[in-house]
Amino acid sequence: MSQSSKTALPRRAVILIGAVVVALAAVAAYATLRVRHADQPGAADATASSASSDGDSSGVEILLGLAREATREGRLVAPQGNNAYEYYLSVIQLEPENATAQDALRETLPFASQEIERQINRRQLEEARREIALLRDFDPTNYTLIILGAKLDAQQQVVTAEDEARADQIRRRNG
Repeated sequence: MSQSSKTALPRRAVILIGAVVVALAAVAAYATLRVRHADQPGAADATASSASSDGDSSGVEILLGLAREATREGRLVAPQGNNAYEYYLSVIQLEPENATAQDALRETLPFASQEIERQINRRQLEEARREIALLRDFDPTNYTLIILGAKLDAQQQVVTAEDEARADQIRRRNG
């Protein structure tokens, strides 16, 4: 096992951190909206009644809005904690049958896969590994992700072989 994989955060910890960031953003957005509506006459009563009837749906709507914005800005799988996939996955955690989030995840997977392939080609292997893991949280048996995982492993072997060759060269020079 390589040293970098030993020091990387576990995937669940990353998802948990992302979910906490999303929840904090949702609370901040909700509080901002509540303050704006409280300034309008009679809005406090409407806000209180809608909050009690909507429950988690306002958080889901905020997350969907954040996910749509991230998608428009091209943040499908990066940066970590502020991308469309993590927002949509958070929606799925709150509402497992949410069709909007499921459809968006399915529709954006090919574009996210292309971004991951670019990461692999640029040898940004740890980021590519994180992004593949993120997409596998939605679809663990996706054929494209299996191929990308194999390509990532092959690229890692190439990088390791190059590093070992350089180390061997240095050892021979220092002899």
